[in-house]
Amino acid sequence: MSQLHVRRLAPVDAGDYRAIRLAALEREPAAFGSTYAAEVGRSLSEFAQRLETAVVYGAYADGAIVGMAGFQRYDGARHGHKAFVWGTYVQADRRRHGVACALLEALIEAARSEVEQLTLAVVSDNLPAIALYRRLGFEVYGTEPRALKSADRYADEVLMVRFLVNATRTCAR
Repeated sequence: MSQLHVRRLAPVDAGDYRAIRLAALEREPAAFGSTYAAEVGRSLSEFAQRLETAVVYGAYADGAIVGMAGFQRYDGARHGHKAFVWGTYVQADRRRHGVACALLEALIEAARSEVEQLTLAVVSDNLPAIALYRRLGFEVYGTEPRALKSADRYADEVLMVRFLVNATRTCAR
């Protein structure tokens, strides 16, 4: 595989972010809370705005974006110590090459200076993602039944947490 470069996306990267986000929603519709139909009509400036309010990392190979992962800090005095990981996606032809791991390690390192813990929700039948999150130190704390609904089925989500204080797990460990 070509050399991988992971970096935080800025509003100027809205075109790349829009492309990978729409690809994720179109190719893996069951994995996300939003839908392709809900986001395809959004303007480039709306995607740029999201990059101003959330931390999103992009993975690049051969000059093209091939993956993303983001986090958003919770609001409020009693929730501000936490952030929610969302939108993790890697193109199918780039999976099993460490792209998701590199994205999440960069995200975790960035979150370390802002929050004490990360939470996430992952569709319960996405076993490779759950295994990756476990390798990175996330622990299951519950399941939300029927968390997502599509036209023909419901999907449960596994709820996971990782405490960042004094935690150093990476994919390699």
